Amino acid sequence: MLAAKPETASPDTPEPIRSFQKSSIKSRLGPCGALSDELLSEGKSEEGAPAPMPRLGDLRAVIRRIEDRAPPRWSERGTGDAGSEQGGEGEEFCPAVPVCPLGFAEIDDRLGGGFPEAGLSELRVEAVRDAGAGLGFALALAVLLGATARRPLVWIAPAATLTDAGYPYRPGLAGFGLDPAALVMVRARRLEEALWAAEEAARSGAPALTLLEVQNNPAQLSLEGSRRLHWRSRAAGRPVVVLRQGGFAESTAAPLRLRLAAGPAADTPRSGVGLEAQRLVGAPAFTVSIEKSRDGRLGQVCLEWNPHERRFETIRPAALSRPVLSTPPDGPAAPAAVRPLMAPGEGGAPGAGGARGEGSVRDGAREPRRRAS
Repeated sequence: MLAAKPETASPDTPEPIRSFQKSSIKSRLGPCGALSDELLSEGKSEEGAPAPMPRLGDLRAVIRRIEDRAPPRWSERGTGDAGSEQGGEGEEFCPAVPVCPLGFAEIDDRLGGGFPEAGLSELRVEAVRDAGAGLGFALALAVLLGATARRPLVWIAPAATLTDAGYPYRPGLAGFGLDPAALVMVRARRLEEALWAAEEAARSGAPALTLLEVQNNPAQLSLEGSRRLHWRSRAAGRPVVVLRQGGFAESTAAPLRLRLAAGPAADTPRSGVGLEAQRLVGAPAFTVSIEKSRDGRLGQVCLEWNPHERRFETIRPAALSRPVLSTPPDGPAAPAAVRPLMAPGEGGAPGAGGARGEGSVRDGAREPRRRAS
C-alpha cells in the first residue's frame, strides 16, 4: 500500500500551481482565509525549517488581531484544561467578571464567588410543571442584583410559553420581596422575536437582569445561537439568564448552568389553638444542582429564600416533636399471645382422641370452620 506524498512545491513548479497548492492548504486549515494566511506566515522560520506549533494563547492573539478586538482583562484566578487553578502552559484564564454572592459559602465557592453579573447563564428545570421553582429562583436573583423601577427585571417569553407556565401575579411578587414596579414584561409572538428583544435589552445595559424563558431545546439557543447573546451581555456588563423548561442539558455558550427543583420547605409553627390549629406553608425552598461551571466544580445544595430579609438561607432539618416510637416506662412491651390460626386436627394434625378436628373434610363435604376465639 503506497503512502500519499505531501503536497510540496518543488523549486521548478510553475507559479500558478504553487498558488493552487497554497490555497488548498489554506482551505484545510480553516474557513477563514485571513486566519490561514496569518498562521501560514507565522509558521515559517528564517532558516526555512518548520516553526514549532503555536500555543493556544498565540492562536487567540491572532484571532483578536483579525477581529480587531482588544485583549480581554484577565483575572488572577484561572481555570486550565485540566481544571487546575494555577497558571502555566495551556492555562485558560477567566475574564474578570463581577459576581453577586448568594450568601451561602458552599455554593459561592463552587461558583467562583457567586452568581456572575455579566454574560449568559442558564437555569434548567426538568418539566414545565417545575417552572415555578426556576422562576422563583430567577426572581430571587433579580432581588439580589438590585432590581428597581429605574433598573428593572426584563422578563421576556413567547406567548406559548406564558400560556403553559402562567403569568406573573403582582401581589405575589410583592410578597416574594420584588417590587412590582421593577418588572418589565415582554410577551413575544415567536421565539425569534423573544431572542431579538433579549439581545437588545442586554446590549442596552439598562436592566438589572434580563430573563429569557423558553421551552425545550430550540435550535436558536444552541451553541452557535447562544454565543451572540452571551457576548452581547458580556460587552454590556449585565447578566442574561435563560430559563429552560422541560429541556435536556445541552452545550451552550453559557459558562454556568444550574438545575433547579422545588425543595422541602422547613417546618413552621401552627397558627391557632386546639383543633383550629393549621400548619402554615414554609418559605420557598430550592434544590440547586450545579451542572456546569467555569472551573468544572459541581455540587448540590438546598436553599431557602427569606422574602423579608431578601436573602438565601440554608435549610435546617426540623427537630421531631416526639419520638418515632414511644417507649414504655417499665421496658419494652410484651409480645401478644400467639393464637392458633387453624383448628386442631386440620391439615393432618390429630385432634383430641385422634378424631378429626373441626373444619376437616368428611364424606366429600367441608364442615364450616369455627373461628379461634
